[in-house]
Amino acid sequence: MRVKLSYTVDEEDVLAEAAKILGLSADDMQQCIRLFQGVQGDLTGDPEEESVANVHLALEKIEEFRKALLNVDTRLSEVVDIISAYEDYKSQKARERRQPPGALSDNGPALSEEG
Repeated sequence: MRVKLSYTVDEEDVLAEAAKILGLSADDMQQCIRLFQGVQGDLTGDPEEESVANVHLALEKIEEFRKALLNVDTRLSEVVDIISAYEDYKSQKARERRQPPGALSDNGPALSEEG
């Protein structure tokens, strides 16, 4: 079962943290490459060793390959969500800075940062 985690980082660390999260997929990516190459070899055999195609093993590797790809795709989707939310946040913050104090925005009164 997969569970969703949530945690906070400083604003300036968001993109670096997204990169770290993406890096968690490195093992799955390496596995994808190995399986991709392995499936090709299993389907064609090795003429030098006079081995024949191994369809059963190829099918097993393809199933493993698909699971590894799903893990990578899920991680990429999570990173896209983080980056998109960060860009939306930055855009909203920039719009608020351009508005004069007390001006009304489309969403009501302008918000200000404290701190």
